[in-house]
Amino acid sequence: MEEQVVTLPWSTRKRLHYLEFKLFWEGRVNRGDLTAEFGISIPQASVDFTKYQELASNNIAYNPSAKHYVPTEAFHPIFIKLSADAYFSRALSSASVENSSSFDINYIDTVPSPTRIVNMTILKSIIQAIKFKQKITVDYRSFKNPQAGNNRFISPHAFGYDGFRWHVRAYCHSDNKFKDYVLGRIVSVSNPSDSDVDSTTDKQWFNFIDVIIGPNPKLTDDQKHIVAMDYGMIDYKLNINCRIALLWYLLKKLGIDVNESTRSGEEQQIVAINRDEIIVAMNQ
Repeated sequence: MEEQVVTLPWSTRKRLHYLEFKLFWEGRVNRGDLTAEFGISIPQASVDFTKYQELASNNIAYNPSAKHYVPTEAFHPIFIKLSADAYFSRALSSASVENSSSFDINYIDTVPSPTRIVNMTILKSIIQAIKFKQKITVDYRSFKNPQAGNNRFISPHAFGYDGFRWHVRAYCHSDNKFKDYVLGRIVSVSNPSDSDVDSTTDKQWFNFIDVIIGPNPKLTDDQKHIVAMDYGMIDYKLNINCRIALLWYLLKKLGIDVNESTRSGEEQQIVAINRDEIIVAMNQ
C-alpha cells in the first residue's frame, strides 16, 4: 500500500490528503467537499473516493442515510499526520487561501504580528553565498553601529528563525568568531569570493542541548499540575532539544529568565530546570 501511495500523481495525493483530513478531524466527508475545494467534477470526486477505499478500506465507511462517509473504529492514517500542530497548520494555510472552502476565517485565526522586512535581492545573494561557500561584505546596521558603511566581512552558512525574525549564522572575519546577524538589518551585500572557513567548526550551531523545563516552583501544586498538563510534561518535566546557537532565542520565546527571576509564578509559569548547564553551554 505504501508503494501505491508514493506513486500517486501529486494532484491525486493532494485531494486524498484533504479527503482523509476531513474524514478524521470533522468525522464526515462527501464528494461535494472535494468538488468545492478543488473545482473538480462529481465523477472525478467519485474516482478519488474509490481510490481512497482501495488504499485504506478499513478507514472509511459510507452512511447511506446521511449520504456522507465516516471514519471507522479501525482508522489509521496513510496521508495525514495525527497531531494538533498538523491540524492547525493545515487549517491556517487553508484559511489563508482565497478560494478555499475548508475553513471560515471566523472559525480559526492567529494573533497578528508585524512583518519583518527582508530584501529579496539581499536574501538571494546570501543564499548563493551559503550554497557556494563564499565570503561576502555586508553593510550591517546594529544598535551599536547604526550608521551607514558599517561593513562586516562574513562567511554565512545557515539561517535561523526565532519565531519573530530571521537571522544569518556566519563567521565574522572581523571578530574571528561565528555570530548571528538579523537578516532585515543587512542593507547591502557585495564582493563575493571563495571562503576558506569550515562551517562545521561552528560548534554552537552543530551541537545540541536538552533544555529541561518544568513548572515554576513558586506555583501551588494544583497550578503546577495545570502547567504540566498544558505542556504534556512527564513527571513535571519536558525536554526540548535545541541548537546551542539558538538557546538564547528559545529562552526568550518561552519567557524564561536565564538569571534568577523575581517574577511571580503566574507571570513566569515555567523555568529551566537545568539552568546551570544551559548557561555553561551558552558561554562556551
